[in-house]
Amino acid sequence: MKSRKINILLALAFGAFISLAGCTKKDGAIPAVVSVQAIPTVSTNIDATGSASISMASLATFAGKFTVSMYFAGATPPSQVDIVVRKNGVASSVKVYKAAVTALPSSFTVTAADIATLFGAAIVLNDTYDFAPDIYLSDKKYEAFPVTGIGSGSGLNGMPNFGEFVRYTAKP
Repeated sequence: MKSRKINILLALAFGAFISLAGCTKKDGAIPAVVSVQAIPTVSTNIDATGSASISMASLATFAGKFTVSMYFAGATPPSQVDIVVRKNGVASSVKVYKAAVTALPSSFTVTAADIATLFGAAIVLNDTYDFAPDIYLSDKKYEAFPVTGIGSGSGLNGMPNFGEFVRYTAKP
């Protein structure tokens, strides 16, 4: 019985020695510090002086007005933004509405004719058109509506007066 206890203790001591013997001060390369680039928060909101939806009964009178601005006052703005639009929530349908906008805040007015020309098709009932900015920081582009993943403005949903995008829906 005594020799069995001694054998168990020796086995445990040998196991501890083997596990500790593998440790060194040099366990590989020190990982590089990862830098995180701060992306400016850009808000897109409907202007109350314009149309809130596209009326199929009077397409010619549609004038959707919206503003693209920095959400946090005093924050460093992006080098530029492209105002893009997607049709019916399909990311592969994204078109550039206004390119290389450098001044924020900026206001825009879109008409039914602008939308029809951009997509090469007439607006039909229940179509939706979402407008948002693609954000550029030096040589990087952060898309509003990427084909895969989440867009550049999706982090602050639920914050007061923040808009990831504006949506115009074709109604009867």
